[in-house]
Order: sequence, then C-alpha cells, then structure tokens
Amino acid sequence: MKPEHIVILSEDFPPYPGGIAQWAAGIGKGLTSAGKKVTVLFRPRPDLAEFESEKWPFKTVPIEGKNWKQFRTWICKRAVQKLLSTGEKPDLIIATTWNVARGIVSICKKNEIPLILVVHGLEVTRPMPFLKKLWLKHTLNKVTKIVAVSQFTKDQIDANYHLPERKVVVLPNGVDVADFYPVSDVTLLQNRHHTEGKKIILTFARVIERKGHDVVIQSLPKIKTVFPELVYLICGKGDAEYISKLKALAADLGVEDDVVFTGFVDPKEKNQYYNLCDVYIMPSREINGDTEGFGITYLEANACEKPVIGGNSGGVADAIVQGETGYLVEPLNVKEIEGRLLELLGTPELAHKLGQQGRDRILNSLTWEAVAKKLVISL
Repeated sequence: MKPEHIVILSEDFPPYPGGIAQWAAGIGKGLTSAGKKVTVLFRPRPDLAEFESEKWPFKTVPIEGKNWKQFRTWICKRAVQKLLSTGEKPDLIIATTWNVARGIVSICKKNEIPLILVVHGLEVTRPMPFLKKLWLKHTLNKVTKIVAVSQFTKDQIDANYHLPERKVVVLPNGVDVADFYPVSDVTLLQNRHHTEGKKIILTFARVIERKGHDVVIQSLPKIKTVFPELVYLICGKGDAEYISKLKALAADLGVEDDVVFTGFVDPKEKNQYYNLCDVYIMPSREINGDTEGFGITYLEANACEKPVIGGNSGGVADAIVQGETGYLVEPLNVKEIEGRLLELLGTPELAHKLGQQGRDRILNSLTWEAVAKKLVISL
C-alpha cells in the first residue's frame, strides 16, 4: 500500500539555509504535488527571518525544546508522540537526519509506521566518537529504509555498516525550478557590487576550508591576465578566522579588490546571485572525512542555466555530468581550475550550452516532483 499521509521530521527547514533544509522543503512540495498529505515537523529558528507558514502547501508544525543539540533526539520523540496522541497516525515518517530518527525508531515499530532515514554524507564519512557511532549503527539497522543522496554516500554506508541488500536506495537531490530559473535583469546586484561589464565567478556555500574558496582565489591572478575586469563573489556565512585567512591570501596575491564576501544572502536574492554570475564554482575536497555528500548548489546554478565546476570528491559526481552540465576538477589542482575557468569565461557559447543542458537535465529528472515520485516508487 502506498502512503497517503507522510510526516517529514527535520531539524533544518527554510529560512534556515543548507542542503538538509532544502531537502525537507523540496520533498515536501514534491509529495504534495503528487497528491500526498504532508506534515512537516521542524525546529524553528527565531534568529533568522520570520517563518512564513502560509507560503508552504503543506502543514508545518514547529518543534519546541531547549538545548536542542543536546536533547534533540528526545525533543523529536516527544513531538511525534504528541502528534500520535491526537489520533493522527501517518502512513510514513521521513527523518532527514539520523539524530532525529534515533528517538522515534521504537515508536514507529510499536505503531507499525514505516520510517525512512535520509543520509547526506557527513554522518557516514566524518569520524565520530565510539558511542555516537554505535547509536548511528543502531539507527541505520532499525529504520525501514535508507535514502542516500548520492552513490558515494551509499558506497560509504555499504562499506562501513554492511546493511541488508536493497535497504539503501540512491535518490539524488532535486531543485525547485520555481525558485531557480534564468532572468536577464540583475541590475540591483550589479549596482550593489559594481560588477557591470565584468566577468563574475560565484561560490554559494558556507565559508569553510573544504568548499575550496582558497583554491579559486589562487587561480585569480592567472585569470586576471586574460580578464582584468573580474569579480569573485563568495556568498555565505562562515568562520571569521577562516574568512580572515582568505582575505589575507587574496591580499598576498594582489587580488583583494576582486574578491567580494557578501556574508549571509537573503533567500529571496539567491536566484539573482546565480543569474549574476558567468560561472559557478565550488571545488570541494575531503578533509579528515568531511566531504561533500552531493552539492545541491550545483543544481541551483544549473537551473539558472549557468555552467558549474565542482571538486571531484565525495558525491559531487552525482550532481555534475562531466562535460555536459559542467566540469569536475581535482580540488587542489590550481592549473586545472584556471584552465576550466578560462575556457568557460572565454567561450560564452560553450558556457551557455552547458548551463542549458544542466537546466534540461533538471527539468527532465531532478525537480523535486520527479524526486518525490521516485521516492514513492522505491517504497
């Protein structure tokens, strides 16, 4: 029997940024479009923009609780118990992280509710304390099914946890084409950042070392010999100390005036930023098991018909089709990155072709509606 009422349990949800929040919102929309009744239980973030419940086509229920990181397992357990106490028993619960799934495996078993766990990557690649790893292993074994967002993530689960065959399915991330699409008027951002008539390179991510901002900055002196009017936009919040290191690197290379740190970007402006750029780049690399599980921003940029460059590590190969929607590069190879950037900046027709093919791929198989249908079929 296919589920009709589906609960999504997620600690991250818009306006909070990041892949997990986008996954929860996207799959919720996709399942609603498929005719399912959807309820999202989520952790509200009062430090961000005010949550707009009316904008979502499904029911949203905030989960309240103090000391979230320490007690989230039990807070989520209490939230599901409260939902069930109203007599509202879902046909399926989807947990977007193992921490929130851990507390409800026994409830789901007792009430005969299938429980799907989404695994994004870091939880099965990054080293963790022994006890925590035992909790993760227990959770992976007890849930009904596991969704891995990339083949890389599935391979890591299989190699480290040896679960029953067919318990883990690969379901790539999707993108909302109603939020990310080509536009021609980017005057507002051009004026803000003084970029009119300049070539624009963009990275949209948390400003942390593994995202590869430093390697892009190292490539800029060479790029500027061909394109003197160049701006590298770095969008996203990050560690202040690391941002200072990046600024010092740019100064040492003489490109400090060409690197712009925007900080946090209002979600309403994300589409404009993607459309402002000529090339989207995030040469992610692995650092001590910390790696990119997929990389949803590559899809967002492709949806805006922009070519993308990503580091050939983790699950990025599932997000970028080499030579068709963009390029995979060795994350620390500055010369290779220089070459790909020069190629795309210097050949606008190629850049447009790759971007257009990227959007076509999304429209054909990677909208959240398409991903939701694949999820239902896999049950």
